[in-house]
Amino acid sequence: MAAEKKSFNVQVDAVLCKGCGYCKELCPKGVYTFGSEYNESGYTFMTVADMDACIGCRTCMMACPDFAIEVVEQ
Repeated sequence: MAAEKKSFNVQVDAVLCKGCGYCKELCPKGVYTFGSEYNESGYTFMTVADMDACIGCRTCMMACPDFAIEVVEQ
């Protein structure tokens, strides 16, 4: 019997994110990338590059100093 692959919804709050890159550096699956837009505080914020790659480890959530990331199982 094959196990179902879980899927996760990954959200980055553009208003809170300062683009530090901790999530990108620590993500074992390469879910994040540096964005090209600026938020209202003048920071380029992180964006989700490959949501389907997320395994739900939530390392990004724990590492984010601004609490700008949310990972929810679908």
